[in-house]
Amino acid sequence: MLDLKLPPEETRILGVTYIEGDITRPDAIDPAITRFGVDAILHLAALVIPACRLNPVLGAQVNVIGHINIMEAARKAGISRIVYASSLAARPRGKFASPVNLYGAFKHCCEDISKVYFLDHGLGSVGLRPHVVYGPGRTSGETAAITLAMQAAALGEPYEIPFSGEMCFQHIDEVAEIFLRSLDKPAPAPIVSDLTTEIGSSEDVASAIRAVVPDAEISIAAHSRPMPDAIDNAPIRDLLGSWPAISLQEGTRRTIEAFRKTAHS
Repeated sequence: MLDLKLPPEETRILGVTYIEGDITRPDAIDPAITRFGVDAILHLAALVIPACRLNPVLGAQVNVIGHINIMEAARKAGISRIVYASSLAARPRGKFASPVNLYGAFKHCCEDISKVYFLDHGLGSVGLRPHVVYGPGRTSGETAAITLAMQAAALGEPYEIPFSGEMCFQHIDEVAEIFLRSLDKPAPAPIVSDLTTEIGSSEDVASAIRAVVPDAEISIAAHSRPMPDAIDNAPIRDLLGSWPAISLQEGTRRTIEAFRKTAHS
């Protein structure tokens, strides 16, 4: 049994029912769908890069077996609206033209599993590939460092971003908009798509932070994160049309302001 805890009472959303379960066990998923009359699934459960690296078998159980359990539960219940979080980590890169960590390999496997469920059962789904998501609440995972840098600046503390390189920085408000809109109707196919395509750098993050907090002590480590050879969000734009984009500068301002309010509350 996974030791997964519900969020603290003070962080829960009003009107949302929270139950605790284990995504690796179908007998924890199916009864919840029946109990609440679920007609759409937004699947975000996963172990991210550090946890998969630390415990590969558990990472596979949660990320791959858990994904199969979600698809099976949807198939059995006749649920046709399924959106799940893949990751840009699933995109090939580097000298082997493959994912460069187990998390990415597991997510790539989930994308293929979703395609097979469409071939076998006609079950459409939307797999979205976030890259570096930042904003209040994004405090775990390797790329949570971007949020932590903004939090440190808001609190007047120094911080070193532990990696350099080019990335797509995606504020939580824009990411939530894309995920929720993707639930609006059944997918006509097994859609897999990157989220946004605007590329920035760790230096751009530091500059955006200093634009809000001029004396922020933000440094950047020399370790470079590999970037995929290509990024493409045409599949999700074809499905949704356009949505309000949030620039790195605006997202940084929102994030730092949120941390300042929390610190003073």
